[in-house]
Amino acid sequence: MDIVGTEEAMNDEREVMSVGPTVVRGVLLLPARLSSAHYSLLTPAGRKVADLVPGANDVRHLSPGVYFIRAKGARGQGFEGPSRKVVITR
Repeated sequence: MDIVGTEEAMNDEREVMSVGPTVVRGVLLLPARLSSAHYSLLTPAGRKVADLVPGANDVRHLSPGVYFIRAKGARGQGFEGPSRKVVITR
């Protein structure tokens, strides 16, 4: 799952970007190719705080911290598949 909004710095010793959470300030962008599934933004405790749509998702109303993006299961029952860690900052 590729999510736009990453603010990662190049590692001087390696010529690759560091692999880690997506850091977001204000707007979380989901690629349009993810439109076939429904995604939610969850707290580390698993509480849903937002439904996400392809394109821009305003997350300025959320407290800074760690969240997870998960796909909703079939027929809206639970969550399935891998999660993606997102860090919301100010």
